[in-house]
Amino acid sequence: MTEYRALYRKYRPQRFADVIGQSHITETLASEVESGRVAHAYLFAGPRGTGKTSTARILAKMLNCTDLGSDGAPCSQCVSCTGIMQGSSMDVIELDAASHNKVDDIREIRANVGTVASAGGARRVYILDEAHMLSRAASNALLKTLEEPPEHAHFVLATTEPYKLPDTIRSRTQRFDFHPIGSEVLIQHLAKVAQAEGFEASHDSLALIARHATGSARDALGILEQVAALGGGKVEARGVTRALGLADADAFGQLVSAVSSQSAAEGLLLIASLASEGTDLRRFVSDSIQFLRGVFLAQYAPNLEEIVDETAEVLEEWRGHGRTLSPGDVLRCIDRLGEALAELREGREERLVVELAMLQMTRPETAPDPASLAVRIDRLEERLRLVGERQSAAAASPTPDSTVVAGPVVEVSSEDETETTVEPPSLTVVLDDEPNEDAGGDDAVSLPDDSVVERAPASLSLEAVDAAWPAIMARVREEAGMRRHALFREARPVEVDGDRLVLEVPANLPFHLAQLGEDDRLNSIVAAAASEALEGTIRLEYRVGAEDSTTAAPKPAEPERVPDKDQLLDDGEAEIDPAGLVIDLLGGEIIDD
Repeated sequence: MTEYRALYRKYRPQRFADVIGQSHITETLASEVESGRVAHAYLFAGPRGTGKTSTARILAKMLNCTDLGSDGAPCSQCVSCTGIMQGSSMDVIELDAASHNKVDDIREIRANVGTVASAGGARRVYILDEAHMLSRAASNALLKTLEEPPEHAHFVLATTEPYKLPDTIRSRTQRFDFHPIGSEVLIQHLAKVAQAEGFEASHDSLALIARHATGSARDALGILEQVAALGGGKVEARGVTRALGLADADAFGQLVSAVSSQSAAEGLLLIASLASEGTDLRRFVSDSIQFLRGVFLAQYAPNLEEIVDETAEVLEEWRGHGRTLSPGDVLRCIDRLGEALAELREGREERLVVELAMLQMTRPETAPDPASLAVRIDRLEERLRLVGERQSAAAASPTPDSTVVAGPVVEVSSEDETETTVEPPSLTVVLDDEPNEDAGGDDAVSLPDDSVVERAPASLSLEAVDAAWPAIMARVREEAGMRRHALFREARPVEVDGDRLVLEVPANLPFHLAQLGEDDRLNSIVAAAASEALEGTIRLEYRVGAEDSTTAAPKPAEPERVPDKDQLLDDGEAEIDPAGLVIDLLGGEIIDD
């Protein structure tokens, strides 16, 4: 029975042409080998799974292959190539710096460097993986060997954290930076492997694998192998989410919907659904941050394709959600999810932390931070703007029955649609050419003909109105508020005629009269209160009464006439007695005149 090998080992690149996503490195190295200008030390830096160690092995094969192809590729058939591929070659020494990071280990390397290669003309290649794990003393011990190695010796230092290496090491090597493998390139590579292995793989599932592999071919092949085993040779998006504990793609759309609609219930239901399906909530928080980052970039970067490495479908999804959420909401959610992720790393209860974060994202009033306060202010401003637009539109479009003619009398009629709710009445303005004699003068204002509750017209008496007036005023104060009540309390019932009630406003309060005539909300409340108290529909009218002496400003007194200068001088000289002044000031007494 043939021994099974993991996919990432089975499909490890054996030629530079097989290395994906790193053409800027493989072409340079191939050119150096072909021209015989191979450096004595290289530094391969980059994320995991991008081909650093594989490229170092291919370079060793090219340096030692006895039958290079016409394109400079190793034959992979000779003794040297097969030995390197099987890990048994004496000329390629791979060391893990994490376990060989002492000075004694470096001394052993220095002692072996001086020995000749196993075959004549062969090159000895030292591959030092995770080179940043070398101790400071070990790095210093390696300096001299890196600077002046024997001609047949070459060093390749591979690391994921090059900034941890001393500058003295980096300056003695030729550095190549390996980039994360692009999504499209990785999807094509996974499709080839899946086809070679006989897997049934959909494009969506391969795209999801590539996204979560974050540019690592080794991680992508490992996920592909795991999902294929779970699905019995079928690789589907559902299988990927199950194998990795991921949330479905729809979950992020539900998150956006919950935040935009401020629906805490929808957000908490999403968390409950994810938890019941066995989704890794910590992974969901991390993926949500990445998703919202994409939405944020879509809102501000029209050239999104040049900034991120994602498929066209993902970019279009980001743009769609960017039109739903405001930039402030996106940034606020990213900040809150980042805080939640930090709390989860501290070991706090997962579901509680995620639910609290969801509650504060969907209901900003529950969060005390400045960002949530700013969102609440923005929403209030938006509501005020919409209310202003509606009022402007209503003012710009009068009712069809309205007519406007020159004249001093204004008649306002209202009609409510329900019996239980008092709504602001619609206005019908009629300006007559002649004064309304029944209104009591040129400044009369006629108000609603109908009450809130349908009743027969009232037959009023001034005594009945006076008796009910305290109750009417109390209801106006309760329903209309203090500001409107302060205006209305200046009006007094002075006349009744059938169902018509005339209220007078003092002549020295023209502002009150104007406000009472224009405040439809107040007048509908007054009409409803009076109709209920007097048991019948009434019509209200305001008119100017006599000036109220209690509120009228006192008439200023007539100022005295100021005397002229000559009069002041003449009067002063006649009235002033110097001797009298001295007696008064000093308390003296006249002894002798």
